[in-house]
Amino acid sequence: MNGLLHDFRYALRALGKSPGFTAAAVLTLALGIGANTAIFSVVNAVLLKPLPYPEPDRVVRVFEQTPGGLSTASPPNFTDWQRETSVFQAIGAYVGTAGALTGNGDARRVPGSVVTPGFFPTLGTAPLLGRTIVESDAKPGQDRVVVLSHGLWQRRFGGDPGIVGRSVRLDGRDFAVIGVMPEGFQYPAGADFWMPLGFSEDELATQRGAHYLDVVARLAPGVTVEAASARMAAVAKLLEARYPDTNTGASASVVGLHEALVGKVRPALLILLGAVGFVLLIACANVANLVLARTAGRQRELAVRSALGAERSRLVRHVLTESVLLGLLGGAAGLLLAAFGTRLLLVLATEYVPRIEHASLDGAVLAFTAGIALLTSLLFGVLPAAGVGRGGNLTRALKTGGGARNGDRSGGRLRASLVVAQMTLAVLLLAGAGLLLKSFMQLQAVDPGFNPHGVLTFELALPRAHYPEPQDARDFVSELRERIGGLPGVESVAGVFGLPLSHFNYTISVEELDGRPAYHDPGEVRSLQVRVVTPDYFRTMQIPVVAGRALDASDRAGTQPVVVLNEAAARLLWPDGEALGRTLEVGTSMGVSGSRLGGTVVGVVADVRDASLADAARPTVYGAHAQFPVDFMSVVVRSSVPPRSLVAPIRAEVRQIDDELPLDDVRTMDERLAASVAEPRFYMLLLAVFAVSALFLAAIGIYGVLAIAVRQRTGEIGVRRALGAQAGDVLRMVIGRALALAGGGLVLGLLAAFALTRLLAGLLYGVTPTDPSTFAGVAALLAAVALLASFLPARRAAAVDPVQALREE
Repeated sequence: MNGLLHDFRYALRALGKSPGFTAAAVLTLALGIGANTAIFSVVNAVLLKPLPYPEPDRVVRVFEQTPGGLSTASPPNFTDWQRETSVFQAIGAYVGTAGALTGNGDARRVPGSVVTPGFFPTLGTAPLLGRTIVESDAKPGQDRVVVLSHGLWQRRFGGDPGIVGRSVRLDGRDFAVIGVMPEGFQYPAGADFWMPLGFSEDELATQRGAHYLDVVARLAPGVTVEAASARMAAVAKLLEARYPDTNTGASASVVGLHEALVGKVRPALLILLGAVGFVLLIACANVANLVLARTAGRQRELAVRSALGAERSRLVRHVLTESVLLGLLGGAAGLLLAAFGTRLLLVLATEYVPRIEHASLDGAVLAFTAGIALLTSLLFGVLPAAGVGRGGNLTRALKTGGGARNGDRSGGRLRASLVVAQMTLAVLLLAGAGLLLKSFMQLQAVDPGFNPHGVLTFELALPRAHYPEPQDARDFVSELRERIGGLPGVESVAGVFGLPLSHFNYTISVEELDGRPAYHDPGEVRSLQVRVVTPDYFRTMQIPVVAGRALDASDRAGTQPVVVLNEAAARLLWPDGEALGRTLEVGTSMGVSGSRLGGTVVGVVADVRDASLADAARPTVYGAHAQFPVDFMSVVVRSSVPPRSLVAPIRAEVRQIDDELPLDDVRTMDERLAASVAEPRFYMLLLAVFAVSALFLAAIGIYGVLAIAVRQRTGEIGVRRALGAQAGDVLRMVIGRALALAGGGLVLGLLAAFALTRLLAGLLYGVTPTDPSTFAGVAALLAAVALLASFLPARRAAAVDPVQALREE
């Protein structure tokens, strides 16, 4: 122990005598360790931490599985799942909602969910106060109860312990608070309250084609996810036989809740973790080069200590101790960078990386940091330590003086090998970043089908207590459009149930085409996205009308119902003929009128990328709001003035109509468009940062190797100059050495990239994982960086005075 402490004290003194070397090594390690720690904190929170529920591995999501992929469930199918399967201990369903909370402060729209009685037993979390929703709460007339989240209870009600039994006002109606959930419980993400959800006999009879329920379940003891999935597939077969009109081709699938939440982001996070690991390896190679150069310069010191009786093991231990100390210092500095990096990641990715809000520098992350600090110490310390104290090296050091200029030339080959490895990893990261950058540019170039510039959007939900009749909703929307349309700078205003790029998904199967049943053969089920719009919607969003006309003010209550299709819906329903003048009806009543949406097709409009820019337009039917009024819609306002300047006057106009009605999700359409590509932008930026860091470190590595080589070969260069070599010859020699190192790394890196960039396929849009132009760009960039890194050493070599060099030799 005393010997170890002595080594640490000696190492501290030695590092203190070389502040430049120590600072360079510690900062290089801090960059690699800090970036790894920040990314691991996210990976730990998202992928490794269990869900905060009792026995979380038994909690699953249940999906309807259609030819188009996994889907939400319809109420009748959900109730059949409840009755016909024994693989679940509990099963529940929920639908996201929001409500205008009034009283105890300004009116504010808060997110929530309506849930079936099985929802809370499925998750298994007991309330902090009161109780959760039970079967009797879901019956008509008894459903005016609400469970609050811990966050809403604290923010709005000051954590009042007597809140249970009190009433809160949501959407103009009073709800009795029956419970408060504990801190940390928030499922689905963002929910601040939960209200009961029940189904009427009419809904169960008519809504088998309406898919909008998210379903969670708790597996029965001893039942695996695979067994439950097989059983649900069998149940789906039974339902398909009973209800061929709506269930043909549909199955059911069970997925672990954790997998359902994070499965989409797992590949991207693992790729980022691997990429940042490469940055750490490059940092280790850089520090190894620094330590090799420092060790070569200390050969005389080590030779003297050996001559005085120091054993080789003691010398090796001393070099390793310095490496461990550098690793620990780099780890400590890396933690500071990681704290900043983690906070930055939380700001950038909270909206689209699930569970990232739990990322922190907790015990697991600190242990990870300590582990990689020690591991990096070994990675960059082992090679220099292996060459310490060898007899031939020590004898040569005593004879020649052992300075850097006369150091072991074999060390130069090792340092060159490390630089080639750095360049290989840098090329791999650059290729990945280049592919993501090109993919992002391709995505941004996609035409969304509408003009987002100069458009303000916000959401409004009309409380049924204040607007119980269909005519009430019509009158409100009409007055709102008239008031907003009269504001200075407003060019047009419209409303839509289902704004593009708002994660809106309301799919209903088609029941009738041209007055006849829509389905004749098994597997023929066709579904449409449903949108309800006011007059001027297509003009406000600048969505082209391809055929016929748009919905206008003539399409009012009491007139012949009409609809407009997008091109995808027209092709789906009538691939061999004209859609104009044909009729259709979807299979579920909707809106406050309770009527089925449908009618004569009077127009066809261009497709809109309503889900995301990367997804093709979905078949969509548009109905007129006056004929199919709804109590929730987004308002779009096109203006000739900055859209944000209209927020205050619009809010004032809404208050003139209803002072308890808050505006929700106020954003420009440009902001929504930017948010729709925020996730690929986030991954692209992170990988680009890692790639640039790797390239910077690799360039430093080239510079270091060449600078050391020039110092060691000063005598040789002097002889060359004395024999007639020109400065240009020396320049070409040094630059050629740099290009040889870069070329070796480039070849190896491109080979590795050709194999590994296929892992990025799921993150790319419009680009192949082996895109030739990207790889060519990487090669050109690497050559430019190698030339830049070699410039100073080459100029220094060309300026060598042959007389002075020979005299020093």
